[in-house]
Amino acid sequence: MDLLGIEALVTSLLLHLVRVGAFFAVAPTFGKHVDSASLRLVLTVALGGVFWWVGDQTVTVPPHALGLGVLAVREVVVGLALGFAVATTTAILASAGEIISSELGFSMARAIDPESGIDTSVVAQLLQVVGTLLLLQFDLHHEVLRILQSTFTVCRVGEPFAFEPIWAGLKALIGGSLVVAVQYAFPILGVMLLLSAGMVLLSRAVPAINLMEFGFALKVLLGLSALTWFLVAGAPFLVQVFGELLAGARGMFER
Repeated sequence: MDLLGIEALVTSLLLHLVRVGAFFAVAPTFGKHVDSASLRLVLTVALGGVFWWVGDQTVTVPPHALGLGVLAVREVVVGLALGFAVATTTAILASAGEIISSELGFSMARAIDPESGIDTSVVAQLLQVVGTLLLLQFDLHHEVLRILQSTFTVCRVGEPFAFEPIWAGLKALIGGSLVVAVQYAFPILGVMLLLSAGMVLLSRAVPAINLMEFGFALKVLLGLSALTWFLVAGAPFLVQVFGELLAGARGMFER
């Protein structure tokens, strides 16, 4: 094999690694914290090498370094777009957790999320962990890797692609995730609304009762009980939503 052939092979391998590395940099399913950087690096090298081996192993090498940089930017765009699309699966639970925490009065009780490294509410952390466990339990992380592999067929390495469908797909997924977050939090919000209405009626019937002392503890107890019950009852809903979101992520790269 001549020098140009080796250069084309090496360039193709590097571009595969760039796309996979950009995906793992933002995909929450495989970790986002500094502690998981070595694991994501190993996954990037392993999967990038596999995708390169079973796919197109050569690309047209640009004559200048600027052209090679443009090719790398294309691969970063594809990897980041898919990573953000996959991130909507846990983002819906984080948003729902923030809504529920605000209603329960837990907004001031915040802690550092070990996954993202930012402060978030306790309920949001709990729901994110549950969502990640559901993704692993039902092997949806394998579906994520299959979608990543399909991008190398649709958006071939080293070739231009249309960004408009990807952008439209991202907007649709983000908007849909916000709607699902409200839907998931709505049962708990409904319970809190009924409790608030009952407490108002109780205060009218028994004016001497101290609602500030009695009502907050009752709201927390009832809210956590409803959340615990809905974590089990709402699991099929979450699995269905995860499947729809991943289908939408796959559709972003279909021509």
